[in-house]
Amino acid sequence: MAPGLNGELKRIALMKKIKKDTKLTLAGREPFDNYGIVNPPIYRTSTVLFKNTKELGKAIKNRFNQSYYGRYGTPTTFALEKGISQIENGYRTIATSSGMSSISISLLAFLSKGDHCLISDCTYYPTKKFAIEILSKFGVNIDFYDPNDLNGLKKKINTKTKVIFMESPASLTFEIEDISEIIKIAKKRKIITMIDNSWATPLYFSPINVGIDVSILAATKYISGHADTMLGLITVKNEKLFLKIKETAVNFGDCPGPQECYLSLRGLRTLSTRLERHRSSALKIARLLNNNDKVLNVLHPALPKNKNYKLWNKYFTGSTGLFSFVLEEKSKNKVYKMIDKLKLFKLGFSWGGYESLILPVFPKNERKIVKINYRGILLRIHVGLENVDDLKDDLFNSFNLK
Repeated sequence: MAPGLNGELKRIALMKKIKKDTKLTLAGREPFDNYGIVNPPIYRTSTVLFKNTKELGKAIKNRFNQSYYGRYGTPTTFALEKGISQIENGYRTIATSSGMSSISISLLAFLSKGDHCLISDCTYYPTKKFAIEILSKFGVNIDFYDPNDLNGLKKKINTKTKVIFMESPASLTFEIEDISEIIKIAKKRKIITMIDNSWATPLYFSPINVGIDVSILAATKYISGHADTMLGLITVKNEKLFLKIKETAVNFGDCPGPQECYLSLRGLRTLSTRLERHRSSALKIARLLNNNDKVLNVLHPALPKNKNYKLWNKYFTGSTGLFSFVLEEKSKNKVYKMIDKLKLFKLGFSWGGYESLILPVFPKNERKIVKINYRGILLRIHVGLENVDDLKDDLFNSFNLK
């Protein structure tokens, strides 16, 4: 049932007035366009039927805006994409099959043989691996830059530079980039800017609002929030960017499952509540670790003593549950034995679910430009929704942090 122009305009006006917390409960759902049902249903389909050849012709021209073929999206997909666009304040959003596919599709949409791409040296390793092993194979020249060195970035730009890819904060070592300054540099040279915003989510940082061209989310993480969904989201600031990326996604045969879109839509409704719990618990544990003699460093950008605190405070309205810390202990075997004693923090990849996770990480092996040399073992933790005192006891008892 079509909502009608007046109803749609009223909804748009409302979404502009309300706070983000309220937007999360309303975004991407229109109950009275769907028989009064509160949540959009799950549409599963490959084939979509048309009444006649005239309707088929219209659908071909309008294939990115309606049900056309399952791979192009279903009403469930469109509901999620619309909801994310409303929260991101973007032109439109494209849902993909994973966070990594959102990154690869975005890069592939704008890079060709002979082009040059600059990627933050502190970005997610699979992004770097994709650039080195796949983009390079197709003749794209890849360069990495120090996220805290704007002059160094400027020197690496050349006439073939087409994309600057950021991740802020970095998901292992949590460097913050001066995003607005990088955007200024890029705009002068007509370079497309992209950012992986999975850590902050649009709730704590709005890339489109500061001028980013392409905002990427691994909805696998905080958006869905329950460690049971693989999904990526790409939000863009204008139609030209949308068409380029959407065509690329379709040409690569990438499409998200309707169940995953539904779960991510449902995750949106509690995002604010969950992130507040992640934020407060992670900060409490980070502060305790920061005051412990057996911990050499705590890499949490919201701590005032962090080297990037001013930049974090400039761009972000909150912090989430992921950060790292450096243990004084240098023996891997000893640290691994301590990890194995943990009862609540579990070993596992990814983050953003309700459960607490821990992972020993060695970013030194992944860096191309930025040299790092932590004197102890670096551990990344994701602080989940469990009771913070239980988590503190689990961590401090297992690592003998008395």
